[in-house]
Amino acid sequence: MENRTTCLNCSAPLTGKFCSRCGQQDRPQKLSIWQLLDQFFNRLLNYDGRLIQSIRLLFSKPAALTLAYMDGKRSSYVNPVQFYLFTSAFFFLFSSTFSNPDNIELTSDDEIGNVISLKSLPEESASETAAFAKEFSQELEAKKWMGESDSIVNLELDFESYEEYLSNQQTLELENRNSSFGLKFIEKFYQIKDKYKGQKSFIHAFIEEILNRLPQVLFITLPLLALILKLVFIRRNHYWYIDHLIFVLHMATSFFILLFVQKGLELLASSTDWSAFSLISRLLGFGWFIFYLISFKRFFEKGWPKTLLFFFLTSVLHSVVFIVVFVLLSVFAFFNL
Repeated sequence: MENRTTCLNCSAPLTGKFCSRCGQQDRPQKLSIWQLLDQFFNRLLNYDGRLIQSIRLLFSKPAALTLAYMDGKRSSYVNPVQFYLFTSAFFFLFSSTFSNPDNIELTSDDEIGNVISLKSLPEESASETAAFAKEFSQELEAKKWMGESDSIVNLELDFESYEEYLSNQQTLELENRNSSFGLKFIEKFYQIKDKYKGQKSFIHAFIEEILNRLPQVLFITLPLLALILKLVFIRRNHYWYIDHLIFVLHMATSFFILLFVQKGLELLASSTDWSAFSLISRLLGFGWFIFYLISFKRFFEKGWPKTLLFFFLTSVLHSVVFIVVFVLLSVFAFFNL
């Protein structure tokens, strides 16, 4: 082996087997095939080792992984962002690979509690515009987005095209016409009706559009959840925003690992008809809730009364954020079809 005094990567003076500036190992300039493979497997096993160690500490001692990372013990564990991206991407890949969209079940608005399968939804002809609009109209009327009695969009339609509908709008008084957003919604509705030719194909496309954008939306939402924690615990000056973000990332990572395990149990339950797998899945979900609560207590170092109070407050605020984001995602997905 050559006796070099400078690093091949950054030209810094060498004082050992590793460069003190960039961390590159002092290896021959020309690698043999065995040295190349050795370098590959060392890096792979090193990453896997840190991954396994991170998962072990994450679940064995709630909040310990976050606290260790905050204390500067980072070489032994996976970066929180990398950890989250790896687990979430792996879950979505696994879920999409083994999911069956034909088995999705929806609750009917006409008969509360009556669950229907997408397989049972009848395909409609393009002429049944009013019937196709009914599902949209009921949902929007129930929300009353514009007040106690006015809805932002009126979908009680008897027209075969958007042009006919728009012509009818011109004959109405100004106060009886749809809003500008309502007109855009109506126009998009007619485009969807002509494109998908029925509820079944539309619902499939709508759900697929939401699921495709869910990872990006979650990645945007997590910093907002961390901001809420920072505002709720604003008096804890020794916790910076980044500390709250690391905690949120670790909790989200643990949740995706839980979802992955539950998905596997659901597949086993459906393939074996053994209800015990479904029971275990539900128990794991309850167990994760307890794990999150304990992590919350240990991370923020509060007694149980204050922990429960702050946990309830942040849960409500987080739920509001998720609802708002999901509504915006649904609207975006609808207009992107």
